[in-house]
Amino acid sequence: MSTVRIFNDLAPGHIATIAGVGYSDGVPGKEADIGWPMGVVRRADGDLLFADIRAQRIWRLDGEGILHTFAGDGVAATQGDGVPAREARLHSPHDLCLDSQGNLFFSQLGARGPDEGPNIIRRIDAVTGLITTVAGSGRTGRGGEGLPALEAEFDTTTGIAVDGAGHLYICGKWDSTIRKVDAQTGLMSLFAGQTTRHYLLEEGCRRPYSGGAYSLAGFHGDGGPANEAAFGFPEHLAFGPQGDLYVCDNGNNRIRKIDMRSGLVTTVLGTGAAASSGDGGPASEASVNVPDAIFVDVHGHLYVSEVWGYRLRKVDGNTGLISTVAGTGVPGFGGEDEPVVESPCNALEAGVWADADGTVVYSDSSGRLRQVDGATGRVRTLAGGTSIHDGGPANKAFLNCPWGICTGPDGRIYVADMQHDRIRVIEPESGVIGTVAGTCGRGYGGDGGPATGAYLVHPYDMTVDGAGRLVVADSLNGRIRRVEEDGTIQTIAGTGQGADRGDGGPARNASLVAPHAVVCGPDGLIYIGDAAGRIRRIGGDGIIRTVAGTGIQGWSGDGGLATEARIGTPSALCFDGEGGLFFADLTQHVIRRIGANGRIETLAGCGQAGFSHDGTSARAAQLHRPLGLAVGPDGAVYFSDGRNNRVRRIAVDGTLQTVAGGEGGDAGDGGAAVRARLNEPHGLCFWGRDILLVCDHYNNRVRVLRLRH
Repeated sequence: MSTVRIFNDLAPGHIATIAGVGYSDGVPGKEADIGWPMGVVRRADGDLLFADIRAQRIWRLDGEGILHTFAGDGVAATQGDGVPAREARLHSPHDLCLDSQGNLFFSQLGARGPDEGPNIIRRIDAVTGLITTVAGSGRTGRGGEGLPALEAEFDTTTGIAVDGAGHLYICGKWDSTIRKVDAQTGLMSLFAGQTTRHYLLEEGCRRPYSGGAYSLAGFHGDGGPANEAAFGFPEHLAFGPQGDLYVCDNGNNRIRKIDMRSGLVTTVLGTGAAASSGDGGPASEASVNVPDAIFVDVHGHLYVSEVWGYRLRKVDGNTGLISTVAGTGVPGFGGEDEPVVESPCNALEAGVWADADGTVVYSDSSGRLRQVDGATGRVRTLAGGTSIHDGGPANKAFLNCPWGICTGPDGRIYVADMQHDRIRVIEPESGVIGTVAGTCGRGYGGDGGPATGAYLVHPYDMTVDGAGRLVVADSLNGRIRRVEEDGTIQTIAGTGQGADRGDGGPARNASLVAPHAVVCGPDGLIYIGDAAGRIRRIGGDGIIRTVAGTGIQGWSGDGGLATEARIGTPSALCFDGEGGLFFADLTQHVIRRIGANGRIETLAGCGQAGFSHDGTSARAAQLHRPLGLAVGPDGAVYFSDGRNNRVRRIAVDGTLQTVAGGEGGDAGDGGAAVRARLNEPHGLCFWGRDILLVCDHYNNRVRVLRLRH
């Protein structure tokens, strides 16, 4: 259907979807849009359960291939202990494991920064279906040894495993340890590793201290007790058929084994080199490139997925030799019924399961759950779709966590399809969607060639410059890239080193931490919002300079020069008709403006995350992760109050006013926008004078509302 027709048919104050099918229950999994599958297990009845870190759900795939919600309603939160799992809310479910009774345990990923989570472990009872928290207080920290598990702190909860006696083992990634919850006492203890310190993630009384075995990460202790060994950011755990615990020692590019009888630790795979090599030889002489998920089958075969090796590999339990099970070593969106040697995969993170017959199920960060048939060696999709439906109607296409949105001078609508690692474009007259940059392959590459053949990693935003060229924030590659008029792509800023330096020099030689926002200013120059705590500008001479922020995150400086103020992470940028630069600051929870005179002021937000009702003074209000921003033709300021699931406006009297959303969820198309349910709205932009486009991030949709004036 024509997108323009949807706009024209929409009544003032109403909302509709123009792109994305969203999530569905009771449909064939291979035809369903999902988010980012992570941990996967197979139940005794044959059904597969898998965590979806973007859909905020745990899905069940039955024996007929039909997809069902098993836990969570799609809204990121930690709610519902003591209720049926389907009625609960989850936050970033990451890893799964089953105990001997069929009870499901899962970790809720926690981390500092924009995707902060609760750092807890929860359990779904196999008989009652009720959900409870079994470990973690929800506080981020390091404390808890000797205390009840529910009083413990975690830095980040990733991998989990349960042994035959019901004891629970938990990876603490950032502190590089493995902790144990005793099944009888419920007490937490340190089981393996040395508590390492990560300077960038610590604050307050938990600032780092010096001493032996305290560092960013380490590797030592093979042949000795596991509680004296050092690990480097261990991600996942798995028990083998003999009861030994295997550890994915992610930062050390090794898989290590803890003998549960002697307590000794050894390396079973990896030399420590970040490479994917050694097939056909002993696993002890092979290399793996950022191993992540692991699984040991009933035969003792070890399966290992690699993030940047773009492979799933197997160590034979009898011979100790290693081989590739899936992936070609080159990132890509694999097709259907392809031989494993020809079928590419993306970064393989949490999620691998192997059946006794050699059938292997794995989570692919192309947004799909895939399977290698044990008999034929061919690959097929179980959930997530066999394509993303380019070339058809936008409202039938698959999106995966759309982040930023903008329009070109010709009215075309560009969407940063973050998890698909693409920039999509919607033709307004026909409503057809396509791709203008990216391949769904996570990585960096392609400069000088067609943009549609390039690799991106989580592009958050894009803009169209004065020459009609598309400029992309290739966010997790730490670069700004430009699609030229001939369709080729090149890097115009950033080295990919993830640092904050280079002011006063060529933008190509400067380092960015993670560019979240990009906009072309009225002066024709490119402005970049970087997580380093800066807004930078690329001059006409190609030189990059700071226009706001000191590089130290914070919220200060109102009334003074923007270059002397502290800012956090500018998540959206836009200009008004007077040349004022507005930005949403997702970590400081404020909306600010830099005037043409270079001075900065706060327009909305008190700097504290929270919720304030409509009618509250915008300047005194609590916001929660503002992620989108747009200034209307009349100068009115609109922003997405992300975690409050609303789009809001600063009214003429300086108070807050909701224009769309409220309660989290996915509902309301065709009705009043203020009664609709959104799920962490991100990017905003105008199409014409009264059409506001909204990236409904966790619903995998782009919504449109016609404003009232």
